[in-house]
Amino acid sequence: MGSGSFLLAVTASTVFAQEQPKLAWQGEVDATSILYIRDDRIEIEDKEGLPVQRQRFRFNDRLPGRRQDVEMEIVEGRGQVRIVQQPRPENNYTLAVMIEDRQNGRSFYSLSFYWASGSGFFGGLPNRRPVTSSDRGEQLIWSGRVDGEIVVACRGQSCDTELRRGQSVVRDRFQFSRPLPAQEVQVSLEETEGRGEIRLVEQPRENNGYTAKVLIRDPQGGSGDYSFSLTWMRPARGEPQQLYARRGLFWSGRVDGRVRVIVQGSSARADLIDGAPVAGERADFERPLPSRPTPNLTVRRLRGRGSVEILEFPSDRNGYRLVFEIYDNRGGADDYVVEVGW
Repeated sequence: MGSGSFLLAVTASTVFAQEQPKLAWQGEVDATSILYIRDDRIEIEDKEGLPVQRQRFRFNDRLPGRRQDVEMEIVEGRGQVRIVQQPRPENNYTLAVMIEDRQNGRSFYSLSFYWASGSGFFGGLPNRRPVTSSDRGEQLIWSGRVDGEIVVACRGQSCDTELRRGQSVVRDRFQFSRPLPAQEVQVSLEETEGRGEIRLVEQPRENNGYTAKVLIRDPQGGSGDYSFSLTWMRPARGEPQQLYARRGLFWSGRVDGRVRVIVQGSSARADLIDGAPVAGERADFERPLPSRPTPNLTVRRLRGRGSVEILEFPSDRNGYRLVFEIYDNRGGADDYVVEVGW
């Protein structure tokens, strides 16, 4: 099986003419065949009919071993072509494409595929149709060049950037598989790329207009490339919405500097980032933090002069732990009381 060079068929309906596909594939199909694409290789399973004939393909970039949603353009073909599996850890990051040709005889098909490169960045995507969803899971992909500090605020099907320090973001792009719903869902930050800091600072809540916010800090001189994805599960029909949190934990301690409090199950500990060690630390649980996603989780500062913000929300990726940070930068220690609800 080879990938000799060839000219990709061009039609007047081609919508991606301005961007080179990561993979171009051609072949003659009779009945039903499935293409399995992994790395820079293609395998074919002929489910019905004759084997695929006159196959030709060209990779302009290998399919990276990372979770993402590939886009497909049908350049030519009379039957049904659809993606049946997106690259995921459970399928060893393999893209599966089913071609069903129900008419008599073989027919020519020409397909183009687009995906994020191995570095996690993609070009020219905003004007293309959205990434696809799968298994009730939805995804947002964002990329841009950052010089300083920004907050990316995503709501509905758009993302805006708030400049906190440095230069305005350039070449920012985003794609949604489906709009972020106007209700409380838990989003997870995944597949981050960049030389600085990327972290989720706000979940979609009623009090912020159901907006997810991601902080990006670039500490080096000049601008750097950054990208991230946010994923969430769309609620099933009839699934009850947990809109309000119920108190589960009181944390208290005397803080001078920056500390991160890690909560998991019925335990909590404070890790010192800088400054003086925490004095008088105490955690009073009313019930354990559950080992499941908690979309209505809240952290509220009841006492203390500095800031308190969530760094990590519980998910299966971090063992269902909550991490929040207390930052006191006014010199000397101060007493803090933090209420955590879920």
